Amino acid sequence: MIRKFLPFALSFFLIILVPFPLAAWQPEAGDTTATKIKLNVGADIVSRYLWRGTDFGNSPAIQPTLSLSVGNLEFGTWGSMATNISFREIDLFVKYSYKNLSLIFTDYYIPILNGLPASPDTRFFTYNDEKTAHSLEASVLWRGNESFPLWVLGGVFFYGNDKRWGVDPHRDNNEETYYSTYLEAGYTLKIKENNVDVFTAFTPFAGAYGGHAGFVNVGITGYRKIKITDALELPIKASLMFNPLTSNAFFVLGITI
Repeated sequence: MIRKFLPFALSFFLIILVPFPLAAWQPEAGDTTATKIKLNVGADIVSRYLWRGTDFGNSPAIQPTLSLSVGNLEFGTWGSMATNISFREIDLFVKYSYKNLSLIFTDYYIPILNGLPASPDTRFFTYNDEKTAHSLEASVLWRGNESFPLWVLGGVFFYGNDKRWGVDPHRDNNEETYYSTYLEAGYTLKIKENNVDVFTAFTPFAGAYGGHAGFVNVGITGYRKIKITDALELPIKASLMFNPLTSNAFFVLGITI
């Protein structure tokens, strides 16, 4: 019952909250900044693609991003390609932010996992719930301010390829959605000019993140900018992460360009 209730609860949450900020956000007369379109283009090069306590691709990966922001709305795409061609992902997302709160809808398209087809039909435009390589997630993110840099994230898969995880024979045989849920909390520390994130994450039941409830992503990420020239800095990050539920540990280096 809890699995089936979560996506409906999130949907209700979105329905209640979205109209309020949309009505409340009215640019003042003469304020042109609120309607400007902002373009973000970038990429990360990482020694491993670690996502929510799981290693995808078992190799270095290239991860480009492209997004457009208009006022409080952001539309974008993000991807990851393993250098050993064993994993490929393209995500589309819509994000609405109001003050400290963000409501996010993400379409994860993963046709290849561990070098094999990740679903019965890996074509991009196939959205049949029982065959698609797409997984749809609704999530809510609350992020504090500089004086209290805490964040809390909750996300639930509610449609698509959140199936066949091998932990519930009944669900696997009937290709039922697991409603895999991820709950994360973190805090950002300032050390001189650098930031350090500490975080912990939990899944409340079996699904995409593991065979039962437990902590799946506990760790620390440090950020630093290396000065190349007076006008150019290279952002780097290093993460030490543990997955207590699967007894795994990871140490990852990333470079942003």
